[in-house]
Amino acid sequence: MFRICKICLILPLILLLSGCWDEKTIQDFHYITAIGIDFKDGEYIVYTQLVDFAAVAKMEAKPTQSPPVYVGKQKGRSISIAINKLMRNTQQSLYIGHVSTFVISENVLKQQSAEIVDYIYRNQLLRYSANIFGTKSSMDELFSINGYFNLSPLYTTLYLPEDVYRSRSYIEPITVQRYYSNQREKASTTILPSISWNDKVWKEKDKNRKSLYMDGAFVIYYKVSQPWFSEKELSGVRWLTKRTNKTPVSINMNKQDIYASFSHPQHKVKPVFKDGKYKFDIEVDVSGKILGLDTQMDIDKIKRKFESQIKKDIQTTFKSGIQKNADPLSLGKILYIKETKYWQENHIKEPTDFLDKDSIHDINVKVHILNTGGLEAKPLQ
Repeated sequence: MFRICKICLILPLILLLSGCWDEKTIQDFHYITAIGIDFKDGEYIVYTQLVDFAAVAKMEAKPTQSPPVYVGKQKGRSISIAINKLMRNTQQSLYIGHVSTFVISENVLKQQSAEIVDYIYRNQLLRYSANIFGTKSSMDELFSINGYFNLSPLYTTLYLPEDVYRSRSYIEPITVQRYYSNQREKASTTILPSISWNDKVWKEKDKNRKSLYMDGAFVIYYKVSQPWFSEKELSGVRWLTKRTNKTPVSINMNKQDIYASFSHPQHKVKPVFKDGKYKFDIEVDVSGKILGLDTQMDIDKIKRKFESQIKKDIQTTFKSGIQKNADPLSLGKILYIKETKYWQENHIKEPTDFLDKDSIHDINVKVHILNTGGLEAKPLQ
């Protein structure tokens, strides 16, 4: 009798135990890893890139063939509608929890639409730490490029911009979270990196090899303006960015080239009241090392030449901003924080309200050469 009671008590517990009836393997899903968004004729055009994670997981050795890349494309009055249309045309369930990158077109930026960020923040599977880029290029082309050595697109600048930035710091990558928070702040400038591709640099056997790179950025000022700047036009921003890890500078002296790499600049920007308006004093203190030297010259003269070049970079970026009603050096944010009363009394709304060609009062640059190699600032004889 006791044994029967024991069995009667155990049986219900067995029925309540969960099993593996709903187990899913990695092959049971299509994984979207990047989403591109364009806008045309009143509709959003959504592009998605699918990557075979099963193939990526098996890459213990270099693959002999490039993994396939699938690019989906659908239109809709909203991003959600376009995504739902994509789901209707897939062969397996689409999973968006692995989206690592968003790319938005120049057309979308011109619309100044908040729907993209709204869609990302409402969807619980999407991560705010994902990379975000702008582009002037074709989304079809961007999403069709594989990594080198037959690796998947996951090993490209589209997914690993930080790796490139650490070795060559020009335009800082940005996450969705930072992109969104910057645009909600008054007087804040958002520098959205622009991604493109070319086939002029690398070759694979006898064929030109397409590669991704950051060709510039869209400089967005509090939903007022969003012009595109080339990398050269933004060369001054790196000197006012603490995260600058390694950035190259080349100068020419006596018809000879001198090449150096600088890291982690320290800067101060101070608003000063002059002639009835605020101007800006900029100080930059940066250290670096010489990597290439073709001529023998006094090290102090070399330092002064580098200081002059860095000052020129800042001036070039500032002047480009004035021409495009933008504030790439984020001078407005500093003025708003330090002189809020002046900002409010003058009803400042856009860069032209507080910037003109004479707004930079002084630029003081101090360069320290920490290392000239084993040649003591002399060329190799």
